[in-house]
This record gives sequence, C-alpha cells and structure tokens, in this order.
Amino acid sequence: MRLSMRLSMILSIISIFFLLTLSACSSNEVKYDGEPLKIAVIGDIPELNNKNIHFESISLDKFSEDATQISTNFDAVMITPVIFEEASDDRFVDVYSDSEMPIIFFDSPKRHFPFIRAGATYETARWESLNNGSHTTIYLSDIDADREDVWYFYLKDEKELDDLYKEIFQMVETL
Repeated sequence: MRLSMRLSMILSIISIFFLLTLSACSSNEVKYDGEPLKIAVIGDIPELNNKNIHFESISLDKFSEDATQISTNFDAVMITPVIFEEASDDRFVDVYSDSEMPIIFFDSPKRHFPFIRAGATYETARWESLNNGSHTTIYLSDIDADREDVWYFYLKDEKELDDLYKEIFQMVETL
C-alpha cells in the first residue's frame, strides 16, 4: 500500500511539472529584453507577455484629441486590424502626420497608405498595389524636417510572431 501511495504521489508531481512546463511554453512570451516600453493600443491588445512591455488601451478619438499628451506618456501607438477601417477615415490623416511618435500599423498588408492619404480608406485601398509582403509597418512623421520615415516588418510563419514583436519593439526603442 505504501508503494502505491508513493507511486501515486510521484505521478502527481510529474503531472504537475508537465502541466507547468506546457503552460510556460504556450504563454506567448516575447523575448524582448530592451528598455521598458509603454505602448498605447487602439484596437485589440496583443496577448503576449514581457515584463518590459506595457500596453494600455486608448480610443481613436482620445488619440486624435490629445496626440501631444499621448506622445508624452507613451513610446508608440499601435493600431490593430479591428479598427483599421475607422482609423483610415480622413479626419485622422493629420493626426498621424502631425504625431511625434511612432505609429505601428500592426498586421496591415496595405501598410500605412490608407491611413495617411486623404480620400483612401482601408476598405477601398487597392491592396494589390500596396502589398510588398510586409506584415506590420511603423510610420513616423517628422514635421520639422518635412519627412516621413517608414519601416516594414515581415512574418513568414505564424510561429515566428514572437520574433516579429521583438523586432518591432527594438525599433520603437531606437526611435
């Protein structure tokens, strides 16, 4: 009887260890180890874990009303697909162009064009002419220098999503 209790306890410990290992592997951990970043998110907040990345949800209207304050409190703004159509409305074109912080258009095969060009919307933008195979775009406007900078990020396989995030966060850190 003692042997069966010991065996049962050992099996329980092994099961718990296995479950902890399995949950650790599936925790969407992004291996970014740079400076802490605070990112405002318009749309769905990414489901990932990293002690150096803090996401905070904001509305598109809040960003447009107080972009200067947002740029003071955050390192970047991330706009996700769920809000692309609304975010491409002409009333926001100047908000993006006048912003002094990086804007991440996450998972936008149409890149940044529908958002910064008046008269275009995400739905009406012809993706065939815009798609260069990129997954995500970081857009940064420099009004004083009268220029726009753009960086493209590529995702070959969904299994490499954590690497994509890491590259994006490293770029935001340098900006």
